[in-house]
Amino acid sequence: MALVRVLGAIAVGDAPVRSARVRRLLAVLALEPGRVVAVDRLVAHVWPDDPPAHGEAALHSAVARARRVLGDGVLRTEPPGYVLDLPPDGLDATAAVVLRDRSRSGGGVDLLDEALALWRGPAFAEFADEDPFRPVAARLDELRADLEDARAQADLDLGRPGDAVARLEELVAAAPFRERRRELLVEALHRAGRAGDALAAVAAHRRLLADELGLDPGPEMRRLEARVLAGAPAPEVAANAPFVALEAANGAFVPPPGPALLGRDTALAGITAAIGDGPVTLVGPGGVGKTTLARHVAAAVGGAFADGVVVTELATVTAGTEVAPAVVAAVGAPGAAGTDVLAVLRGRRLLLVLDNAEHVVDAVAALVADVGAACPTVAVLATSREPLGVPGERVRPVPPLAEEAAVALFVERAAAADPAFVLSDGNRDAVTEVCRLLDRLPLALELAAARMRVLSPAELAADLPGQRRFLRSPHRGADLRHRTLHAVVDWSYRLLSERERDVLCRLAVFAGSVTLPAARAVADDPDLDGVLADLVDKSLVTASVDHARGGPSRYALLETVRAYARERLGEAGGSEATRRRHADHVLAFLEREGALAGPDAARRLAAVTAEWDEVRAAVAWSTEHDPAHAAAITARLVDVAEVRMTPEIFAWADALLTSGADLGPAHAAVHAVAAGGARFAGDLEGAGAHVAAGRAVVAPGDRAAAVLAYLQAELDLFAGRVPECARAAAEAERLAAAGDRVGLLAVGSRLLAAAYGGDVAAAEAEADALAATVRGIGDPLLAPWIAYLAGEVRADRDPAGALERMEEAVRLARDVGEQYALGVALVTVTSLRARARDTAAAARSALASLEHWRGTGNRTHQWVGLRGVAELLAEDRRDELAAELLGGLAARRSGGPLFGPDAARLATLRESLAARLGDDVLARAARRGAARDDEGLVDLAREALRER
Repeated sequence: MALVRVLGAIAVGDAPVRSARVRRLLAVLALEPGRVVAVDRLVAHVWPDDPPAHGEAALHSAVARARRVLGDGVLRTEPPGYVLDLPPDGLDATAAVVLRDRSRSGGGVDLLDEALALWRGPAFAEFADEDPFRPVAARLDELRADLEDARAQADLDLGRPGDAVARLEELVAAAPFRERRRELLVEALHRAGRAGDALAAVAAHRRLLADELGLDPGPEMRRLEARVLAGAPAPEVAANAPFVALEAANGAFVPPPGPALLGRDTALAGITAAIGDGPVTLVGPGGVGKTTLARHVAAAVGGAFADGVVVTELATVTAGTEVAPAVVAAVGAPGAAGTDVLAVLRGRRLLLVLDNAEHVVDAVAALVADVGAACPTVAVLATSREPLGVPGERVRPVPPLAEEAAVALFVERAAAADPAFVLSDGNRDAVTEVCRLLDRLPLALELAAARMRVLSPAELAADLPGQRRFLRSPHRGADLRHRTLHAVVDWSYRLLSERERDVLCRLAVFAGSVTLPAARAVADDPDLDGVLADLVDKSLVTASVDHARGGPSRYALLETVRAYARERLGEAGGSEATRRRHADHVLAFLEREGALAGPDAARRLAAVTAEWDEVRAAVAWSTEHDPAHAAAITARLVDVAEVRMTPEIFAWADALLTSGADLGPAHAAVHAVAAGGARFAGDLEGAGAHVAAGRAVVAPGDRAAAVLAYLQAELDLFAGRVPECARAAAEAERLAAAGDRVGLLAVGSRLLAAAYGGDVAAAEAEADALAATVRGIGDPLLAPWIAYLAGEVRADRDPAGALERMEEAVRLARDVGEQYALGVALVTVTSLRARARDTAAAARSALASLEHWRGTGNRTHQWVGLRGVAELLAEDRRDELAAELLGGLAARRSGGPLFGPDAARLATLRESLAARLGDDVLARAARRGAARDDEGLVDLAREALRER
């Protein structure tokens, strides 16, 4: 009996199933092998879009064709339908599970290799994104990831840490947020005697989590780091350690659930069951616990999504126009167009959590409707005080806690405030009464429980009715629960001294958490440290102290407290002055930290990233009230924009330039930022216009002059204007200050121009000299660029040496979060591996490159990368796909033209394809590629690589 395959393209044995209808029929039956699938269900899934008029007859015909493929006795008729009658080893998916279970029972590493060899691509291939295949495909893909982790663990258990390191470096690159793999890599490096590399791997993981997700590594990673630092032997790990329940972890990022969930078990079960059946919105008053419940839902279901969970905190956005950029930033697509949400989500399988949507509900509703229509593999979970009102929405009200859970929460928080507090027969009635008076709202209970430091439950219960006038919202239209929560915040506020109230209100202008120096700059109180400590004690401000790393403490307001305090600040007439201080603070901060140069460059980048909510808020306020100030802030971000390709920065520059406002001295620099964004997006003409406009207004001595010259060099290089590139780069070198990264990058552009123009030997020599200069400076953000340059100028003369340097560039860029350098290095790694006939490695790096640029809007480099994919496909003799990709690339109007060695290689490739396919087939394939849109062309390449 031939093996039925669903781990990749649907096939029987090694033979593909040619009929799409039969493939779909076999896929449906394979979802439940050994079980009868009813006729009506088969008809519905085999013809999902266009059911035939005589469904049963059409199904009978498809079954007959399937039986010819399968052989006798496999597809049986059994009322009320059909059954795929296969032994466990007759279907690759069940065979993989059997092999996994046998390996857990001591069956050996060969079983893991045998199981992994069953995969030939994503489970269910063409049907993976459709119902009813989606959840099963996701589980099987997670099974594969678990097997890969177990195989690496087996190398460790067999005493082969070097083999484990080699395997894990590729696995980590494929799934950088899968912390278990990172842990295994650190352990493998430690066991291999590479303690320094192990610590570097921990540091790289910590930077990735902090930069992309704002999180810290988990406890196991921290324990591993401590053991390595202490010089202790790495702990032994059981051979089956990577195998965990699929519901618990799949390697994609799933956020921690946050505070304990009390009294919500039934709600949690109902909401998790609804995920994936349309957008789900948790609705309820502020402070009822929607965010906590959403985090627990995400933790419960995140393992079912191949790309994990993305949480977008909308509380920090101030207008509907900021919703899309916030989602793009949360997804973490470097260089993406600021509002192109669909581009960064299309093709991903993830749960998108939109938290605190009520103040931008219209914009969120429009976004969710668009995502539902265009991104069927993205599930949405929102929290809001009102429904979104979108098609298919599942509204799940979140009521106040039941009495028992409310009491338990109050007791827990009271004990945290005062360890001597316990629930007893003597105070139970008073605690129950406090919970009743506070409508059993979690935030209200937490705020009130903090008063157990100074009041008994009976005193608190007696005091609340005495504050009745504060238990009413000033807004008559607000519902009762909203008014009660407002009353709790108001009541807590009125317990403060005048000084504490002033500081609380001034802190409310911050969008997120805040360091002590930032709080001092904006709150403007000589005894801020003491006042802040008092506010933390009274639970109106939360404190996060970094004991482990010694980083700065950060302070934050609960969102409801922040909203209340902002109202108070506005009533007192202090909003404008305080927001001005906040904007001034952000500009001063960027003047100190925004220039990314020298040994401190990576720390500066991390510092700016940590304050991004404040930068966004300052730009939003300044754009409305003082555009020249917004321009000054944007100008200080030119280096960050180059390193991280942050979409919001480019959007801010474009908005300022189109506003017609006077942008003051920063006008030229804003044009430089906008030019950088346009050139990433492939709009080289628009980028050139910005460069020209910036040069027309730049003042003598302004750093923007060097930046604009460097960007002109980049544009000339993309367009193949090699002599012009060399001249512009030399001008940028002359204009830049000593040690300025712009001047050093311009040297790199000039060297590339020399190499592409044929003067390779001189380019190599100067690249080596530049590397020595950068090593002397010690700039970690320039190091990957120097490795890239050294490889790029050698690519044609010494491909092996070039590949070694390019792989170093990839590693260095990942370590410091240099997104631009990482992307271009991955493109060249792919090309070099393909030319060396290492097609398997080339396919891996090509897929990593596509995932890096996927949906980012960086078309200039995306198209260069796809040229390498076309070469790789041709090397695999997948000629029609290669021709289709080339036809699509030829039709693109964004990005630069072909020139130099790239043009020669692609011309040779076209000639080879014409000889093998014939002119007619080549032309038809090219027309198919040209008819695809940008995302469709990228999808073609991605799927072709995944199917290898």
